[in-house]
Order: sequence, then C-alpha cells, then structure tokens
Amino acid sequence: MGGNYPPLNRRQVEKILKALGFTPKPRRSGTTHTQREGYAGGKRRIVTVDDLGGANKTYGRPLLASMIRQAGVSKEQFYKNL
Repeated sequence: MGGNYPPLNRRQVEKILKALGFTPKPRRSGTTHTQREGYAGGKRRIVTVDDLGGANKTYGRPLLASMIRQAGVSKEQFYKNL
C-alpha cells in the first residue's frame, strides 16, 4: 500500500473496524475467518476478516482493499481510524 497506507495486520484491522462501529458476529466453526457487522452509508455491512495464521502477518493489498470495500468507507477513512 505504501506511503500513507502501510500494510496492516489482523489486530490493526479489527481495531479500525471497532472504531468504525463494527461488532463481531458469532464465529462459524471450521473456518479461519471472522466477520464484523456494522453500518456505513446507511447500509448494513459485513466485513470478513481472515485470521492469517498469526497476529503479526500483514494482509496483501488486494485482501485489504476488499475489506475496505466491504466496510463501505474510503481508504482514507479506514486508515484514519488506525
């Protein structure tokens, strides 16, 4: 992501989503993904967050862009909540 948009790990993404008002949904068994539910732009949004297999591993650009898109906010708004 570079510059003002560095790579993020799972904890950072969860912190951002919490700041944006997203709350965890119950975890489904047999998956490494969790979901966060919230509202943005007047719409209910579900963001799927991959566990990555470690707290310090960072998300690749396409996966991070997908989570930002799912959250319904701009990249600037997302990173502002870091």
